[in-house]
Amino acid sequence: MSEAPPAPAAKAGVSVVWKVGGSLCIVLWIIEHLAWGAMAFIADVMANDSGRADPDKHMMLIFGMMGGQVLCGVAGIPAGLAFFWRDRRKLLLWLFAILFVTGALIQGGVFYSFFSSMP
Repeated sequence: MSEAPPAPAAKAGVSVVWKVGGSLCIVLWIIEHLAWGAMAFIADVMANDSGRADPDKHMMLIFGMMGGQVLCGVAGIPAGLAFFWRDRRKLLLWLFAILFVTGALIQGGVFYSFFSSMP
């Protein structure tokens, strides 16, 4: 004997939960990255407090870290949209991974470049 298909009302409820979950994922991801970006900006500005590093390297640190942070923050949008669009979920999750990893690599690269150039 086969099971009866789920009632339409139950399917609609699940859909609403996925939509709310996806929207909440996007909003919380962006808020978290705005807070992280604000703290990182303050740390980046104070990184050359001793004045030992080249000012150009210091500006590269600030803009590189903020650029990477923007990419990491934007990565939350396709992650949240993956909740909605099941048929495009694989593409959206790949886009999320590419944006997030690229942003993290940029941040790690400029961080390493700045601190390895210190005398």
